[in-house]
Amino acid sequence: MNRIRTSKHSIKFSNTNKIENLNILLSEYRRCLKHFVSYIWLNGYVYESKGVLKTFDIKTNQLDCPSMLTSDVITKSKLESFLTGRALKCCLGQAAGMIKAATLKQKKRLYILNQEKIKGTPRSKRKQFIKKLKCNIPQIPNCDNAKLELNSICANLKVEKDKHFDSFLRLTSITKTKMDIKIPIQHNRHSLKLQSEGKMLNSFLIGNDIINIRWELPIIKEKQEGTIVGADQGKKDVLTLSNGTITTKTDCHGHSLDSIILKVSKKKKGSNAFRRAKTHQKNFVNWSINNLNFNNIKQINLEKIWNIGYKNPRSRLMSHWFNTIIRDKIQTKCENEGIRLIHSSCTYRSQRCSNPKCGYVNKLNRKGKVFICRHCGNTMDADLNASCNHVAELPEIPYRLRQLNLNRSKGFFWKPEGFFDSTGRSLQSLLHVEDKH
Repeated sequence: MNRIRTSKHSIKFSNTNKIENLNILLSEYRRCLKHFVSYIWLNGYVYESKGVLKTFDIKTNQLDCPSMLTSDVITKSKLESFLTGRALKCCLGQAAGMIKAATLKQKKRLYILNQEKIKGTPRSKRKQFIKKLKCNIPQIPNCDNAKLELNSICANLKVEKDKHFDSFLRLTSITKTKMDIKIPIQHNRHSLKLQSEGKMLNSFLIGNDIINIRWELPIIKEKQEGTIVGADQGKKDVLTLSNGTITTKTDCHGHSLDSIILKVSKKKKGSNAFRRAKTHQKNFVNWSINNLNFNNIKQINLEKIWNIGYKNPRSRLMSHWFNTIIRDKIQTKCENEGIRLIHSSCTYRSQRCSNPKCGYVNKLNRKGKVFICRHCGNTMDADLNASCNHVAELPEIPYRLRQLNLNRSKGFFWKPEGFFDSTGRSLQSLLHVEDKH
């Protein structure tokens, strides 16, 4: 499967009449989209796929939704609109995609539960999973600010010779009143790069201010030669690699990730100043990772952060640190350079001494950006120590070991050979206690 990338283009070059017509179209399209989503969500949907009848019914947890809804939904739901059949066809496809996305997690949970029944998982664990299914009921998608998703039957981008604009996006056959909107498009550096590397797809996302154009790029083969490095995300340093490479702390204006997060935390959520500060944060992350040299790297083991702040509420400052921005940028860069990306568990990685002769784990080893091993005295940057542990070949931490909370008391040794207590005795006897249930 080829890579899909998106370029953003402003509609500010359009005149007042075009913007007014586009707003009318957006308002009606969103009304129809909300109508379709609500109808399927409340009434269900039955369809045939490869000779088999499938059902979508949110009340009975039957979550088989098709990729495309048939046109009979328009008549059954009694929708009246001035949009053409072509525009409503695009709307039906987008409604199906939104419903599938909203129920995907719950569908995965149901699949896992069925697999556990087959494997004979203990009844107590199944009860916990069933409780989780009941507490996480899918919510109906919000269509109020959805973008128009139009394909070639309603939208066409043509390159025309013009002194001011590179091309024009023409929206035609979208309303029964034969509304024809011609939006000027000005290419930017990002879109010109995508244009040179791949081809444009006839699928467009159109909003009140921005138009997204999709591009298809060929897959880059993974590197077979190079080193394997570990990577640790941080608040002071965006990314630290186990080979000693660290992202630049400040840019040419003196901004750092820490200072930008502080700026974001002081802004009122939802304001224009907050939006600009978040954009600044994302741009800084992208800039700092783009400056890293990944030429001699074939694989990156990136820490997998999940349930951050669980049972330990974060401060207002830390609530604006999003590891997903860093993760998504690293994933994109690895795809562009043919680097394999492996997500490594972060459990106890920042508390373990990366010295190959030590491997001592204790929560008190790390204090902020400084790591000092309480067993061997190894002192180094905490993020660098964690990144070295991500590249080390270590056995996975069992759930039983986490229950013992040894990292909070006497500590233990985590080595490639296994797990040992502070006196050097193996912990295998404690870790293989059978579940009585």
